[in-house]
Amino acid sequence: MKTGAESVRCAPDRELLLAQHRFPGEYTIKAFGPGRSVFRQEVRVAISELNLAVLPQFSERESSSGKRVCVSVHMTVDSVDEVIEAYERLYQLQELLFVL
Repeated sequence: MKTGAESVRCAPDRELLLAQHRFPGEYTIKAFGPGRSVFRQEVRVAISELNLAVLPQFSERESSSGKRVCVSVHMTVDSVDEVIEAYERLYQLQELLFVL
């Protein structure tokens, strides 16, 4: 039995993604973690390993203290499977705090 304190680290439901997005198309994921360069690079590598037809674009926004960063990944995807794989790869990052 799961408690409210446990987090679920998986991609959004396939049917929900299909209901809310058109594929092929644009999709953005925001990965939050420590403001260190290692985390930023790990996000880039994880997404780059997807071998998307169009190179993803990345943007970053640091917290005011600089202790945290949000790395936004702007992707052009062909299918819902590419989105799910992106989430799965990001959830493998140890320092990942959460994803939107």
